[in-house]
Amino acid sequence: MFKDKKLAWRLLGFIAAVIVAVYAFTNGVLQLGHKDNGYYDVGLTAEGSAVLFGSGAHLLHYAEGNSSDIRQELNAVQKGFSDALLRAYQLLDAEHTYPGMVNIASLNQAPGEKMQIAPALYAVLADASARMQRGEGYNLFAGALYHEWQTLRYLEEPQEADPRSSSDEAERLAAITEMVNQPGLITLDLSEENAAALIISPEYAAFADELEVEGPTLDLNLLHDAYLLDMTAAVLENQGITGYLYTDSGCSIWLESGDTRYTVYGADGAAGTVKWPSPSAFCQFTAYPLQESAYGYYRVGETLRHPFIDPVLGAPREVLMTASLAGGRQDLTSLAYELAVLCMQADQAGVESRIAALPEDVFYAYLYQGEGAELTVKPGAEMSL
Repeated sequence: MFKDKKLAWRLLGFIAAVIVAVYAFTNGVLQLGHKDNGYYDVGLTAEGSAVLFGSGAHLLHYAEGNSSDIRQELNAVQKGFSDALLRAYQLLDAEHTYPGMVNIASLNQAPGEKMQIAPALYAVLADASARMQRGEGYNLFAGALYHEWQTLRYLEEPQEADPRSSSDEAERLAAITEMVNQPGLITLDLSEENAAALIISPEYAAFADELEVEGPTLDLNLLHDAYLLDMTAAVLENQGITGYLYTDSGCSIWLESGDTRYTVYGADGAAGTVKWPSPSAFCQFTAYPLQESAYGYYRVGETLRHPFIDPVLGAPREVLMTASLAGGRQDLTSLAYELAVLCMQADQAGVESRIAALPEDVFYAYLYQGEGAELTVKPGAEMSL
């Protein structure tokens, strides 16, 4: 009798344990799909991921309500974001063409041929061309130079191939730099609305063939991500989608109203945050990677190599360590341009001159390279250290 009772209690205990385990497992599975109010990285659809995996663009979107409503909203926002980003990315792609679309790569692959292009692409090329014509350093036709540096910066051991170490690479970069800066060798015909033609002279074509120059001729380079976000943001706004749109390269747009905190960087990491009213745009530069595993940055001796190449010099400048600019929602491309030109300055006097010429409603912060340099922040800016 006692033995039977003991077995019964063991059986009941086993059943209770199974019930607890099943409940815990079921609850855990349910919690995996549970969504609370908050900001979410919406990610990309499967279709978008196939092309956009390396775009470096992200959208944080605030969703609220019950878990089911939040999941449905995030799915809808993800599709809207993916579709908008995909079209902008494909139009601005300088190396790959896509069926049924004329993009920058189409112009590169058929020099001399006038093509009808989308109004959005025409607007970008017209704006970029106007900025290049200012003669302040930005160069739409320096694609070969940027491609050469990108190949170099992404090597496993880039120091050995750096022009400071390799005379062959130094000569190659010097030759490419000279050619892309010669006026008239490459032109972009935008004389007809929503049409474009890339004109490459026989002299440049022969040079590119002789040196086996790779990469696109026409290239948005340092302004690419700003144009990409601007085009994407315009579509999202039309759809009523809000949030924080940003790229890994340092461009960002807040599509919501309110005060925003942007991170400002110093010599070795975050130096604080600045409070700025949104909707707004923000651009930042650091001569060092913000993540340890980030490719594209390295040091050769005391010289820092980074993506902000000066096409006039043919290499990155060694003046600024960090720089940040913030402005209104529509200012992203102008901010990205000013940031690029700041990084092309040959000395501190040039930087100071560009900073002094910035509009009053633009925030700035910058830090020079060199031991003992201190972060300069726009007077009156609300910084939290």
